[in-house]
Formats: sequence, C-alpha cells, structure tokens
Amino acid sequence: MSRCVAVLCLALLYASPVSARVLEITVVSDATEARSEVARQESSQSFAGIAVKVSRPVDRAVALALHESATLLDTLGITTQLGTLSLDPVTAIAPQLNAAPKGSLLVLDLPLSLMERVATEADRLGRATVNVRHSDAYLRDALCLPTLFHTIPSDRMYFDALGQFLVFRGWRKILVVRGPSDQDAARAETLTASLRKFGATVEAVREFSLSHHPDDRDKNTPEFLTGGLSYDAVAVIDSDGDYGRYVQYSTRRPRPVVGDVGLKASGWHYALERYGAPQLNERYRAFADYPRLHGRAAMTDVEFAAWAAVKLIANSVGTLAADVPLDVLSILSDPASQVDLYKGTRGSIRQWNNQLRQPILLGSADAVIAVAPMPKFLHPTHYVDTLGIDQPESTCQLR
Repeated sequence: MSRCVAVLCLALLYASPVSARVLEITVVSDATEARSEVARQESSQSFAGIAVKVSRPVDRAVALALHESATLLDTLGITTQLGTLSLDPVTAIAPQLNAAPKGSLLVLDLPLSLMERVATEADRLGRATVNVRHSDAYLRDALCLPTLFHTIPSDRMYFDALGQFLVFRGWRKILVVRGPSDQDAARAETLTASLRKFGATVEAVREFSLSHHPDDRDKNTPEFLTGGLSYDAVAVIDSDGDYGRYVQYSTRRPRPVVGDVGLKASGWHYALERYGAPQLNERYRAFADYPRLHGRAAMTDVEFAAWAAVKLIANSVGTLAADVPLDVLSILSDPASQVDLYKGTRGSIRQWNNQLRQPILLGSADAVIAVAPMPKFLHPTHYVDTLGIDQPESTCQLR
C-alpha cells in the first residue's frame, strides 16, 4: 500500500506542473481580406463544378510546425492549442485582441497598415506578436516594438545577400532598373546601400514607366534602358512584377539579371538540396493537402517565416524547467533560443531589433545557386549578422 502511494505521489509531483502547460498559437488575419479571398475562391470552379479548396498559407505552415513538434512537446507534457482571430479593421483593436488567449503567440497574417496598428496595440497590452509577411526595414528600425518579432527576412537582409553574391563573383559594376512606385524607390535605395556596403558601385539608376502612351514606348524598352554605359549585372526592382519579367534576355549588353527577376534572394526555396531541406519540403507537400500544390512546390517565404516562429518556440521549451510557466514572450526574447532552419545554421533572435537571423538563399526558378553569407564576408560575433542592419548601425536597440 505504501509503495503504491509513493508511486502515485511521484507521478503527481512530476506530471502535474508540466501537463498544465499549454503552447497557444493564434493566427491573426484581416476579416476583409479573408472575405475577399473566400469570394474569389468560391467563384473559381473546377471542370467538375466543385469549388477549389482554400487553405490560408500561414495557417498551413503553423499547423505543420506544430505537427512536426508534437512528439517533443508531448514528451515534455506540453499540449498545443491553435486558434484563429479574424479582425475587423474598422473597429477598436484592443477588445478584439483580448478574444485571443492571454498567453498566446499572435502570428500576424495582416496587411502592412493593419499589422502596424495591431502590433502597436499588442505591445501596449504586453502581447507577443510575430511579423511573418512584411520585409520593410522601418518595421525593424523606426517602429521598434519590444514585443514584435520578425521571422521573415528584411529587405536589407535580402539585398545584402545579393550584394555579397555579386561582389563574390566579381560583378561590381551594377545598373539598377526600378519601377515608378514609392515602394520601388525605397527598395532601390536599400539595394544601393547594400551594394555599396560590400564594395560594388551603382553605375546608374534608371526608372521604367508603366505608361502605354506611344511616345513612351521606345524609351521604355529594356534595350533602351540598359544602353549607353558599361556594367557587370543588371539589378531589377519591380515590386509589382509587371515590367521586370521582360528585362532578362533583353539587355543591351549580355549580362546577368538579378533582383526581382532572374537570380532572386529568398528565405526558402523548393530546390535547396542540402541541410535536410528536401525532407522539410517533402513533409510540407505531404502535409499541405492543397490541390494546387505539385511536385516542385515549397513553402513561400511567408509560410517559412510562420513555420520558423512556431518551431523556434517549440524547440526552445525543452530548456525550461518543468515548473517554469511557458511564456512565449520570454522564449522569443531569450538569446539562447534557437531553431534549426534547414539552411546550414541555426536561427536565433537578434537582441537589438527582434529580427530572426538566418542565411538567405540565392536562386533561379529551379535551382539554389548560393547560400549567403558568402565566403570571406566576416563578422566579429556572428557570421550571419553580415546580412541586414548590424547592431552598431541600428537605430533600434531593444536589449
């Protein structure tokens, strides 16, 4: 009898505090955006007249990360709860956020302007949020919220990777061709800063027009825009993806095209063939249950960012003592928290601006050509910190 009581007491001692812990994830979306997507998909019929099945990419990636982590979390006595929160952008944000569990990680699958509002309000409430959609530099510098984390790379990380690759290959004279939008102008400035950072020179920045006026037709051709000077490569900034697709194979000089077309920088790629990446892509394809996926499909950068955020937390909870509450904000803020990103090095959070440090892939449509940081680009503390705004440069100094 006494032996049975002792065994029962031990079971309660070790099981009770752990089993009470719950990892809660809430994917936050825009109700207006969601309704538009549903309407679009409902109007899209297959040849048999059956509506195409819709699954939001971020939801899918978060669910995959929890599925992959199930065994580990179960061993630790941690249960998971995945929820969704659809926000109405025209009403007050705080009461809507309070509908999500208080300790939940809020994964922000939102348009940029709404994401800023939500992240600011969540910071006031002390809620942990993750930006998985937007690479804009000012979110990391000017906004600079202690509870907002970024698992998608910044524009500066993407362009630093591209700049390193060009300099590594000896292509130092760059012609930049950009679109007319404010977003294109800002991204072209970021690219220019990255190129100069690593020793490349910008020979010229030329702007294409989306005008269909006959007088603009000739001077808007790729051959005209890329003529009249010497360069080693053409970097195209075209956020809308309309004009840039015609630049490749149409330049005045036979030169490589990089940027938004040709060789692109990305957080993830279906053709990465090292570091266990093929196995992750296979798990994604098997898990997705999405009719439009095919043999070459992989996670987008947004999906990979959502997956990485959840995996970072799931992989780090094992370092917590059994009697320590599971606090996602503390885990994300801990410099010791790491995650295997299947890109050759573990990812961790930069303490000064809450950006997930990670290698960047440089690839064509069907192959990964290089993984940045490139060889010989050194950093005094962490070699991946050659990509993006380094701590001494950053106007955001959180920790």
